[in-house]
Amino acid sequence: MDRQPIKVPVVSDLDERDKQHIRLTYITHFYFNQTNNSSLVQLLRRYEKYSPDLLSVVQFVVVDDGSPLECEIPEFRLNLIWLKIDDDIPWNQAGARNLGVVFAKSDKILLTDLDHEFPEEMLRHAARMGGLRNRAYKIHRKDPISQKIMNCHPNIFLMSRGRFLRLWGYDEEFSGGHGAEDFRFVKYQKYHGTWFRYLPKRYFCIPSADIDREHGYHSLVRDQSRNSKIDPLKKAQITYWGKEAGHSRIFLDFSWHKVLEYTLPRPRTVPENRWWKKLWLLRTLLGGHI
Repeated sequence: MDRQPIKVPVVSDLDERDKQHIRLTYITHFYFNQTNNSSLVQLLRRYEKYSPDLLSVVQFVVVDDGSPLECEIPEFRLNLIWLKIDDDIPWNQAGARNLGVVFAKSDKILLTDLDHEFPEEMLRHAARMGGLRNRAYKIHRKDPISQKIMNCHPNIFLMSRGRFLRLWGYDEEFSGGHGAEDFRFVKYQKYHGTWFRYLPKRYFCIPSADIDREHGYHSLVRDQSRNSKIDPLKKAQITYWGKEAGHSRIFLDFSWHKVLEYTLPRPRTVPENRWWKKLWLLRTLLGGHI
């Protein structure tokens, strides 16, 4: 029987919902209880000005962590998914980040807070990087005024979505109080072999200088009394019981809905890699590491 030749795929033939071209997912979250959402809108407007070729392969996932404030959402020229958690859980950063990662369309994920932004060259470098597997990267910060390089933010990471979900993400037992969920997340990942490294200092992020913390942010009280009691228990659990302990497995313990989604045109061309499929057996023998 004659074999039919394989038809060369054409990018324009893909379903408009197809996201296999996404190389990096940027995930952030917010809680607005003041008067406006200007902090987020201004940030996304700045990202809109980046090169179209970069924006076509970057997805933005924005998670509203149950904000009581209702604001009009403008259109954005971005690959953007906007989600909203229906339950107003105090300090639910763990749940918001878990939800954002679930909706990521790439394995490389950039987890960040609203009050930091990333230059175009940093996002381009992250999009070009190969598979991260068990590596997670911390990112230095540059002071927008002095231009000096500062220490990394403790809750900003570039890492693998697969690795994040393999180890249960953030522990939502911390949701309901402020603090400790980021520290325990890093410790839990390290105990399981995640290698935290640093991106070169030329690829930095910038603390946002123009956030209106009086009108376009939140006014939550940073009370750590609740979570300061939970964290030592997590440490004791993994110390005494080992591998499967130290994480509650509470995950997406709330309801949510998708507010909107915008999609940019896909890249017109995709680099060919006809050897990849042929090397499947070698990948099997090497544990998938090529």
